[in-house]
Amino acid sequence: MIRKNALLGLAAMALATPWATAQTRKPSPGPAAPVPGQPPATAGVAAVPNLPAGTKEATPVASVNGQVITAGDLQQAMRWIAPAPANAPSTMERQRQLEALGFLIDNLLMEQFIKASGPAVPKAELDAKLAELAGELKKQDKTIESMCKEQGITYDQLVSNVRTKLSWGAFAAPRITDKLLKDYYTGYKDFFDGTMVHVSHLALRVSPTMPPAEKAAVQARVAAIREEVASGKITFENAAKKYSQEANGAQGGVIGFIPRKFAVDEEVAKVAFAMKAGEVSQPIATEFAINLVKVNERRNGPGSTFEKAKFDAQEMFTEELFQAVLAQQRKNAKIDVMLK
Repeated sequence: MIRKNALLGLAAMALATPWATAQTRKPSPGPAAPVPGQPPATAGVAAVPNLPAGTKEATPVASVNGQVITAGDLQQAMRWIAPAPANAPSTMERQRQLEALGFLIDNLLMEQFIKASGPAVPKAELDAKLAELAGELKKQDKTIESMCKEQGITYDQLVSNVRTKLSWGAFAAPRITDKLLKDYYTGYKDFFDGTMVHVSHLALRVSPTMPPAEKAAVQARVAAIREEVASGKITFENAAKKYSQEANGAQGGVIGFIPRKFAVDEEVAKVAFAMKAGEVSQPIATEFAINLVKVNERRNGPGSTFEKAKFDAQEMFTEELFQAVLAQQRKNAKIDVMLK
């Protein structure tokens, strides 16, 4: 449920995986970013993730518009997501495989889109960004080469990812107008005002590549848990301890105070900020979980103005545009999953 950044940044993980989509990766339900040309670590972890049973590194596990993702690609991606405990049950390992595969599919979709629609990146601009990265890594006593080795990627992969990120920025910038930014600011004024809500949650995990029948069964299970809470058979806190598959389940599902954006999935935040203290949500489907949320307290912020918030709004809207484009690519793509 905790949201991770979808845009490429200077951190080593993000640079290695420019369209990282572990839990974020969804268009906002607020003022929508327009799609151009379209209608409006724990102890005892396994050091190396296993390939799906019966596969070799070159075995195709998915294809995106005819471009193949191999079992070797999947193994590499599984190193980038949260590690599983040693001797994890098969259901948890499959969930990690599906999550990593969804990550790779999104990554490939955006690479294909940028290659077709993004502007070319001048060599001088690419070199400057790589130099900036080298400078940031030097502060951590690292080099680009050591970072690539740590992340399990080649230097050429890194350069390609940086080029893609720069091309995306050049694509997005001219499409963001003052009017769009003002509408965006108004739609998320709770965030810019600094308003916070204190929330707890319970989540059962799903994945984008999970068969619909499996996902429907998880949804029904969460609805049944909510009925237990609503009828007074169990408190929300004890239900989270008993059922939640998130790490904070043991603490009764408490997340704490969150802002309107960037702390949890957008679908969850939208519902939470519309609720009153003491209320429990209906099941909320996100890309990686079916959630229940309880609002414990609401705390108003100091307020804001568009003029002071404009720069932050532009940064945020750029990511929202990314998410909208990605959603449109998912809708139109031919995606075949062959993962056993």
